[in-house]
Amino acid sequence: MRVKYEVMLNEFQRVLEKYGFNRQDAHEAAEIFAQNSLAGVYSHGLNRFPRVIDYLKKGEIDPSARAECTMSFGAMERWDGHRGFGPLNARLAMARAIELAKKSGIGLVALGNNNHWMRGGSYGWQAADAGMIGICWSNTCPNMPAWGAKDRRIGNNPLVMAIPRSDGQHVVIDCALSQFSYGSWSCAV
Repeated sequence: MRVKYEVMLNEFQRVLEKYGFNRQDAHEAAEIFAQNSLAGVYSHGLNRFPRVIDYLKKGEIDPSARAECTMSFGAMERWDGHRGFGPLNARLAMARAIELAKKSGIGLVALGNNNHWMRGGSYGWQAADAGMIGICWSNTCPNMPAWGAKDRRIGNNPLVMAIPRSDGQHVVIDCALSQFSYGSWSCAV
């Protein structure tokens, strides 16, 4: 069964508004879920949506919170996400890093106290679309064992590198420490 992009987008938005997002933020957040699913990254699209709704119900995500700069050192800034919706805060932080880079040649924004940023490659694409090289990474909770261990001690930390190309066919590498990202599944043939 296939669901049209617009139908998925509208349903995501409707539900997010129900759980406290204003109309504009709900639309932008719904686009993130729908675009990730459209790109085939269901683990950070449709499949992640119920978990985000659960976090909203528990109060772990504040739908009205916005990241803000708490320290600035020229081309480097530290931002507090105030436990807002991770992808919207991460987009804002990347937009600021791009702005700083245009002014200073480099822009570095460290975003803390945030929720899951979803598909890290989104921010690499955001940088590349602005004509910038992007390097992004994030920490995670311990969710996998080290080689040969029995308990989870290390995170599946994502790393994103993006290089813009004039024809729009950017080079974007979105990877993590394990064979697949947390929340996704794979099938070998």
